[in-house]
Amino acid sequence: METSTIFIYGSALSAAFGVVYLPVLMRQPKAFVSPYARADVRKRASAAITDALLVASCLVLYWTHDSIPFAAVGAVYLLFRDALFMPGQSIGKFLFGLRVISLDNGRPCGRVQSAQRNFILLVPGLNVVAVALEAAAIGRDPQGQRLGDTLANTQVVEGFSARELVTTLQRALLDVQIAQERREQPVEVKSVLVDGDARSSIIGEWQT
Repeated sequence: METSTIFIYGSALSAAFGVVYLPVLMRQPKAFVSPYARADVRKRASAAITDALLVASCLVLYWTHDSIPFAAVGAVYLLFRDALFMPGQSIGKFLFGLRVISLDNGRPCGRVQSAQRNFILLVPGLNVVAVALEAAAIGRDPQGQRLGDTLANTQVVEGFSARELVTTLQRALLDVQIAQERREQPVEVKSVLVDGDARSSIIGEWQT
């Protein structure tokens, strides 16, 4: 297939998607009003950029090495990123403290829902215009839901982040260090007179 044919195909598909996007988004019924607060838009943008850079790196490796596995890895990550390594979190969302939850039960989304909310970003021709339209939908919707979220019945909320993980590990290491120092702290021993007999008595206390 020639480059011009691919360009025409992609342009036509993008135009058609742009025309039907808003009507499809508006006609998708929501099961109920979400009780969850809307996630910070700036965090979502930062997480999306991080994930996009990971996918772009795979594409660059595909083009420079002419190796299909690199493209496959990028496609798999883009499709299942929100549940590939951590439930409800892509690498970008984990770094910026976001999580995708299912509105059916409030739990982190699985791989099926991840594929449902991300497949339009994988289809050539759709993904170009979908990025702009989905970003606009996130800013417009009260819960920050885009078309992918509506199709999968999911929502992005605040979640466990890499910073919190580091803080938790630091506290755990500090607790271990304090416990070790307490074990190594010598106990003061003094002799006291009891009924005329000198006996040793431990009267020292652990010091912190």
